[in-house]
Amino acid sequence: MQSGSDAPLLHDLRRVVLFKELPEEALNDLAAALQTRELAAGEVLFHIGDPGDEMFLIAQGRVALFIPGREPPGQEKPIRIVEPGEVLGEMALIDGRPRSLSARALEAAQVQVLAGEDFQRLMARYPDIAMAVMIGLCERIRYTTEFLGEMRGWVQRIAAGEYDLGGTLESGYRDSTIATLAAEFTRMAAHLKEREEELRRQVAELRIEIDQAKKERQVSEIVESEYFQALRAQVRRLRRRPET
Repeated sequence: MQSGSDAPLLHDLRRVVLFKELPEEALNDLAAALQTRELAAGEVLFHIGDPGDEMFLIAQGRVALFIPGREPPGQEKPIRIVEPGEVLGEMALIDGRPRSLSARALEAAQVQVLAGEDFQRLMARYPDIAMAVMIGLCERIRYTTEFLGEMRGWVQRIAAGEYDLGGTLESGYRDSTIATLAAEFTRMAAHLKEREEELRRQVAELRIEIDQAKKERQVSEIVESEYFQALRAQVRRLRRRPET
């Protein structure tokens, strides 16, 4: 690690929405406390359940937040993609709880790391930092509300059998993560539509087979009945009777 107190870093901090309103003294103190960390493409920044004792500013590259599942490492579906100039991990520093998600670099990335003790010291010394963090958390809540609203709408349309979501998802979204999820929902809806059509075809074929089997069974029951056998015997006797 190396100190992040150089002029380029200070310039970058002024461009971060979370810190752009901070006074010069607070920015200088913050820059001096940051440490640089390099991430290779695919490298994990932290795992779900890890102690939340650091905050990260994405300087270069992108970092994906995800919930580990059955997908191979590196192929998890992002819940959120953190772009350069954005901050992550500040919530864990406030509530002291472990990481609720995992984070992985989508490509080679550089992050500026703020340790928890430095975060607490800076907030105590500069109330503006605490206010900036609160504003950032409000933005996160808005993002979550928008995310859940979009998800609810997609699920409702699919549940109603409206699998053609292209018209509703073509307008685009300002958040890249929601845009990515919209594309995933479109593909999922198309797949569900194909499966439903295939299921209907199979049900129709099965119904035809059932009807055919039912007819064959009914014919068999008629042919094998005593009444039918008696009629057949009568027909044979009539055929053998000589004409007069």
